[in-house]
Amino acid sequence: MGIETEIKFSATGMEMLDELAALKEVAGYQVVDMGVKLQTDTCFDTDDQRFFREKIVFRLRVRDNGSVLTFKAQLKDGSVSADNLYHRIEVEQPTHATVDDISAGELPDIPPTHALRDAVGELSILPSLIIANNRRIMLLMKDDEPRFEMVLDDVMFRGPGGKAQVYEVEVETIAGGEDELREVGAWLKENYGLEAAGPSKYILGMEMVGGV
Repeated sequence: MGIETEIKFSATGMEMLDELAALKEVAGYQVVDMGVKLQTDTCFDTDDQRFFREKIVFRLRVRDNGSVLTFKAQLKDGSVSADNLYHRIEVEQPTHATVDDISAGELPDIPPTHALRDAVGELSILPSLIIANNRRIMLLMKDDEPRFEMVLDDVMFRGPGGKAQVYEVEVETIAGGEDELREVGAWLKENYGLEAAGPSKYILGMEMVGGV
């Protein structure tokens, strides 16, 4: 079971994302642009939105190279530091399961499912939110080693309340330390005026179009 450590920002629109995408260096790190990839997340929840209330994410992500099932949850001792560094439990694994399989209760016997059942037991779940994301992936390198992954997200939420579009910037640790991550975050705020975003697209999307 891994711990995801990242910092997240809201962006004002595609113009800002395009400006960031053109960078060759971020906070002293060399940028390697890995290109834009489309990914579509189907998030699941209970009828009474227990996952939303408890800040649990259970999603099936479909990309051009296959599907990944992911469980995320807050740490018991808190997931957010005073400077908006987010720490969450993250368990994920590739899967051949489909949205229909999961909706029918046919969850694959893999670690994300085990983590979900350990957290909430056996529950009936259904799709609650669709997140379509054109994601540009940029590696922040030092000494030829990837230290962080910075992603520029052009996101469309679809749910019972309609559609909503948002833009976000995330920086996640690969091999860099938390102090270095804070320095990257401070550099982005100082140079681009980015505002801190919440820890979860699922929470934001549900608040905007999920019928919460």
